[in-house]
Amino acid sequence: FSYSYVTPHHHVFFRTSCRPRFGTNRLMDSAARLAAGQMAAKMTSHSRPVSVTPRPSNRVTPPEYTPTMVPHGAKLVVDFPRIIHVNVGGHRFMTTIATLRADPMSMLGRMFSGEHPVLRDEDGSFVIDRDGRHFHHILNFLRDGSVPIGLSRVDRLELLKEIDYYGLRSLYSIVGGPTVAAAAMSGGGGGPWLHSLTYDLARAEAADFSANTHSHRVYARLRHGSEYSGDWIVSSPRNLPNVEYELYDACLARDPITALNKMGAAGFRPCAEPPDVPSSTRCHSDTWDIMMYKDVFQ
Repeated sequence: FSYSYVTPHHHVFFRTSCRPRFGTNRLMDSAARLAAGQMAAKMTSHSRPVSVTPRPSNRVTPPEYTPTMVPHGAKLVVDFPRIIHVNVGGHRFMTTIATLRADPMSMLGRMFSGEHPVLRDEDGSFVIDRDGRHFHHILNFLRDGSVPIGLSRVDRLELLKEIDYYGLRSLYSIVGGPTVAAAAMSGGGGGPWLHSLTYDLARAEAADFSANTHSHRVYARLRHGSEYSGDWIVSSPRNLPNVEYELYDACLARDPITALNKMGAAGFRPCAEPPDVPSSTRCHSDTWDIMMYKDVFQ
């Protein structure tokens, strides 16, 4: 066996026999330990005292992964309508009972077959207390096996948590890919593993966080959308964040003033103040545009 004593400037090892400690061997071991202690004390008397107080750890242990499976007030339902209205975290969907039962072993299959309690709101919709932003991917997979593409890393992690909750194992393996497959081989890859992984990523991002923000300017153009029927005022590019569109994530309104107000509500400002707004006689032509900008802070 080896005994190690460490000082700020020395690292000393004392080795004793690894044979059973009986009789003389026990005395020799005791003597060796005593001599080692005396020598270590002598060497440390010439050094600065070393604190033995443990350093506080910055690592935050994530809370236990305990998703709510049966919400308060949930009841078993046996007689389901053919058309189902679902409220998932405030996001409302309409589908059929056949779609929700497509995977009988999933959480949705159990909920809508009478095996698992369900909750209903005032208008009769079935309530699922989960993040509904990705629920359309769940429904599309149950409808015809469609799988999502073009997911960001954050969207993929969030979707994986929802797929795991609903128990759709085949979709989980597709969306998770080799990373989840490798984790599953070592006993991970499920909900608790995802929960811990999310905390690790959040800590890494927090470590890179800086109060010194910087910004960049985003430009957009209002114009007549001649490619859309109905004389719409559109934005280029389309699908701008926080902009309230009426159609195709591009069409804002039928007149420039309303379109300007919607862009303004999303934080965009005209490059020229006041903006050169076209008259009603030419607002539905390609003879004008209004440039706008927004400073995005990061």
